[in-house]
Amino acid sequence: MVYDKIKKEKEGKKTMAYQNHFFFALSLPDETKSFISQQASRIKEEFAFKKWLHREDYHITLAFLGDAPHDMRNLALQLAGQELENEKGFELAISEIGLFGQDHSPRILWAGVEREERLLHIQQKVFQACLKAGFQLDKKPFKPHITIARRYAGDSPFSLEKIDKTANSESQHRFRASGITLYQSHIGEMPSYEPIVRIELI
Repeated sequence: MVYDKIKKEKEGKKTMAYQNHFFFALSLPDETKSFISQQASRIKEEFAFKKWLHREDYHITLAFLGDAPHDMRNLALQLAGQELENEKGFELAISEIGLFGQDHSPRILWAGVEREERLLHIQQKVFQACLKAGFQLDKKPFKPHITIARRYAGDSPFSLEKIDKTANSESQHRFRASGITLYQSHIGEMPSYEPIVRIELI
């Protein structure tokens, strides 16, 4: 049965409608969250961003659903569970620090991961399950990353070269991907992302 592999982590919180954004993401193990948090602390000493993500909010987004109706959300969960029923966990590595937005004033600072074929395969399975459930998803190419901070707020232009010197970018961190989680966002809370249902990879 599909739901034999689906583990409920906690009940959803009651929130305002505009807060009920949902997304599927690759969950990260605690040691990986700690590694990223340590890198973020070093970077924070040199660069100011308006928002630094809580360590429990680190993830790799696979499909953003937005304000997902209950029935569509449950259908997406069912279809994703079926697609992932025999999928195995796999190894990934954090490979770089990068940014989205202007080089001198980035919108997002992120940790990149290898474009491993297993990750791309899993993302496509989840993405297609959400499309079959009726969701209209962003069709931009998948860029696997872990958001660290948002909206640069420093007085001087941002420098990615200084980031490489500040963080230990030479020490590649490897981890095992073992589950896909449906998250719900809660605006204004820390941590901001609540795990609702987890689909285990065997």
